[in-house]
Amino acid sequence: MFSTAGAEFVENYQRDTPVRWSAQDLAAQREFVNARLGAREWLDWSTPAAMLQLVQASHAQTSVGTAEKYDAVVLAGPAAELLEPAWLFGEAARPLRPGGRLIGIIPCLRDNSPESQTFAQLVTKSLWPCYTAEELLEMLREGGWEVASAASSFVAIPRFNEAVLESQMGFKGFNPLFARLISEGYDPMEVGWGELRFVATLNAKSIH
Repeated sequence: MFSTAGAEFVENYQRDTPVRWSAQDLAAQREFVNARLGAREWLDWSTPAAMLQLVQASHAQTSVGTAEKYDAVVLAGPAAELLEPAWLFGEAARPLRPGGRLIGIIPCLRDNSPESQTFAQLVTKSLWPCYTAEELLEMLREGGWEVASAASSFVAIPRFNEAVLESQMGFKGFNPLFARLISEGYDPMEVGWGELRFVATLNAKSIH
């Protein structure tokens, strides 16, 4: 589940963050999360350290292992991009108190346009699975989550496309994929890259 490319991605993640997202994007992410946390006790799955813990749990096919209960889990950062979403959604349910929230920011594609679909196929084959916002929402629903529609939306992040095209990132795994798109006659700037920002709570029948 965790490849050499994934390790390189994590190694460069913090350096690449201000390249992949504008200052305005990052401020909007913080505002989105902070506005929904309040004074709640929350578990942070947005850091590289949290991602490594999640990788170990997925390899061992065990739960993440926290006995504490929280009012919220924040799912963002490298774990949200590299690990299988359906598995992450299932794990996030374990440490939540009844009524707890999953607050997520997951990089994804806007839709299945020809450019985005071709890019998703290339990413999935070469790096790790890549999904559309609607596919992620469907995984949440299938996992027993109720998504707060008013608080959840896809947000376009065109800075990512620019950073790859201009080879500004330390992680170079996306570069040959954009080169392939160009060779097939697609404009990489038309790839609908962005992120799904969402808030979800467990259905009562899904709480265990």
